[in-house]
Amino acid sequence: MYGGRDSAKSYFAAQKVIIDTMRKSYSRIILVRKAYAHIKDSQFQTIKDIVSSYGLMDYFAFVENPLRIIFKKNGNMIIARGLDKEHKTKSIKDPTGVWYEEMNEIGFNDFLKTTTSLRGGIIQEIATFNPEMETEWINSYFFPAKESYEKADGNFHFVKSIRDDTTILHTTYKDNTYVTPQSAELLESFKDIDGNYYKIYTLGLWGGVLEGLIYDSWEIIDEMPKQSKLLGYGLDWGFTNDPTAIVRVNMGENTLYLDEILYRKGMTNQELVKEMISAGIDASDEVVADSAEPKSIQELYASGFNVHPALKGPDSVRAGISKIRQYKIKVTARSRNLIRELKNYRWKIDKDGNSLNVPIDNFNHGLDAVRYVVMSKTMIQKKRIFGIRSIKI
Repeated sequence: MYGGRDSAKSYFAAQKVIIDTMRKSYSRIILVRKAYAHIKDSQFQTIKDIVSSYGLMDYFAFVENPLRIIFKKNGNMIIARGLDKEHKTKSIKDPTGVWYEEMNEIGFNDFLKTTTSLRGGIIQEIATFNPEMETEWINSYFFPAKESYEKADGNFHFVKSIRDDTTILHTTYKDNTYVTPQSAELLESFKDIDGNYYKIYTLGLWGGVLEGLIYDSWEIIDEMPKQSKLLGYGLDWGFTNDPTAIVRVNMGENTLYLDEILYRKGMTNQELVKEMISAGIDASDEVVADSAEPKSIQELYASGFNVHPALKGPDSVRAGISKIRQYKIKVTARSRNLIRELKNYRWKIDKDGNSLNVPIDNFNHGLDAVRYVVMSKTMIQKKRIFGIRSIKI
């Protein structure tokens, strides 16, 4: 199942997993993602939300360590596996199904190892993803030539796969009865931001390799190296339409090491405080926040965090980008949203295809948080705002 955003691909997959778990006499379904840490806030939480909305919470047990869901009436289980962990799918006895979320994050070799390690009877594998790049292995492995099925307006559904055992379903937000007007408006606004974004995330069409990427050279690592030193935590505010993002920034050997701590919409400051404590951020750690919300900065400071407003000078966005580009960039595999931003954050392009040297205001929440830390650590100027001492330079 692939296509645009807000087309309910993951919601449908979660519903099917729930129904199979309840209906079948025996069911053991595996939730798979590239990084185990991402499953809790995506597939696991989606299933939990649907079960709650159906009024069925009394019939299920949701266990968080390790992640698993049990249907109490028959003992059927839903189990989580991340491909960054040693205990992969081969350790599960007699699985009946697999749901790969963000399939395009999973490499071809990891997919082959996973699908060939499954043992049992009839096993159904479900994959959900956005078609971000036409060059991805998923396209050549499952799909026919796109000229045979793609329609420019994104209005098509079933695609005949080149593999006999595979059904391909394409959907967009227009297929989702429950999409909110705000989400629909945002998706349609991509038309004026960038044609490639509009193709991928609104129409659900295969995207081309993005040109004009701001950070075109970076590397994924398994974890933050122990020898690197904490530079600070960057905090970008959000609520309804944008996520609140926190990124840990470490420094070592002319390299910035990035680790996504938080990326979530609809968070109050009280909830943010709890998440920061849970993430292990303490009073000795410097947190650099967007200066646009002084009241929120005061609230976090009053809660015991060493939080400061980002120091911004003239043309601070481009200056910050330029500074970050002086370093090598390495990002942890679990930083799903930060990786997506690195893949998509780019310079605006005019109607003739020329770069305007102005960054788009999208795919930049986590990267803005990184910029706050890097710029505030390198600016010479010191400031005092709202009685909060400025960062040591």
